[in-house]
Parts: sequence; structure tokens; C-alpha cells
Amino acid sequence: AVGENYRERFERLCRPNWEAYARRHGYELIVHTAPLDESSRAQKRSPAWQKCLVLGTPQMRDYERAVWIDSDILLNPMAPDICEGVPPEKVGATDEHRFPSAEGRQAILEAIANAAPDAGELNKDFWKSWRDPSHWHRAFGLPGGQAHIVQTGVLALCPRHHHDLLRRVYDAYEDGGRQSLNYEMRPLSHEIQTQGKAHWIDARFNTLVWWLFLSGQHGTSEAELRTFVRTCYAQSYFLHFAGCAHLMALLG
Repeated sequence: AVGENYRERFERLCRPNWEAYARRHGYELIVHTAPLDESSRAQKRSPAWQKCLVLGTPQMRDYERAVWIDSDILLNPMAPDICEGVPPEKVGATDEHRFPSAEGRQAILEAIANAAPDAGELNKDFWKSWRDPSHWHRAFGLPGGQAHIVQTGVLALCPRHHHDLLRRVYDAYEDGGRQSLNYEMRPLSHEIQTQGKAHWIDARFNTLVWWLFLSGQHGTSEAELRTFVRTCYAQSYFLHFAGCAHLMALLG
């Protein structure tokens, strides 16, 4: 939660439900409100990259488990323990390629691609690349062959097993300041799968509001949007507002 706007939003909307979830499952909540790397290189790219550094902090040294959660996510306090059933050597994550469903996702992407411009960073080819995980990775120079897209907003981790993996991604890759690379997500998705570390968890642990919104599961009035968001929250474990953080306040 780096920056006053992000910190204020987290404290107001997220902290109460995060703390309730942490108490229920015996977790300690650690909120990062300052960059872990303040180098000129770090300042030229999104703070999202710095999730790759958290396992190397002194705070994490004695923990067997760590769960990274982006600060634009609301937790349902009644959700089960995200680490249950995830082997320590594996990274627990959701597969964005199949969200909200395999068929629904392809229909949404086809509609977006048809409406996208022919040129520019977010052009038709950019959106078409999302339809196939291998193409999605290769579109930015990564090796292909993947069958999944790791959604890195929520990751169930083990510091002793995964510190080196995350640190390698931080040190070895750049995004050139392009939002379209999805910051650390593409290289981290690639490395997790290449190293055979992925353990796919219930999609409700990273329910992406943006995709549900695009699938037409909402109305247009504020009351309808509020109902939509509250329904999503009730049916989810962790509700992720990437790309539509302004909707978080509708749960207030």
C-alpha cells in the first residue's frame, strides 16, 4: 500500500476484513507502506514488482508460510485457509486463463479484440494474445509453451522454497515502463510454470471483478452496481478489484 491514496484506501476498506481473516486462521498481517527497493531502477517501474522482494525481508525469515495479497483485494473473513492443501514447495495460485470460465473468457476477449484499435499499446493483437497462455507469454519475448496464466495478485508462498524464484524474477526482467506487460505478472507466471512450482487453487481466492463486470453480470445504476459488487463479495473468498478499484467503495 505504497502512496497516500493506496494507504488510505487500504486502511478504510481492507484492514478490518483482512484482520478478521488473519485472526481466524492464525496469520500475522504485515502491510508494506514503503518501497523495499528505492533504487532508481525500482522507481522507474510499478511498485507491483516489489512483491518479489517480500520473502527476503527480516520480518519473513522465521515464517513457514507467507501469503502475498495485492492491496486492491477485499477478503471474506469466513473464507477457508488459503494455504490448506498447498504443498510447501509449491506456489498456490489461480489460473486466470480459465476465469470466469473457459467459454466466458473467450467470448469476452473476442468482444474486446473486436472493439480495440488496430494500433497502439492495447491494440487488437494485444487482446488476441490473451486468448492463449503460450501466446500471452511469447507476446513479450518470453518462451512459450505454457498452458496457464498465473494470476499474481494472490500467491500462497513458502519463504525457504520461493525466495530465490521471486528474487530471480525481480533481478532478471524488465517491463520498460509498459503497462501492457502487466508488470511482474508475465515473467513471474512464466518462471513459476517453468520450474514446475504451480499448485492451482480455487478461483474464489482471486475473484477478478473486472472480468465479471465485462461478462455483463451487472446493471448500470449505482444501486445495481452496488448489488453486483456485494453479490460478488458474498460468493468469493478474496475479491480482487484490479482495473476497477473505484468499485471497492460500493461495499462500504
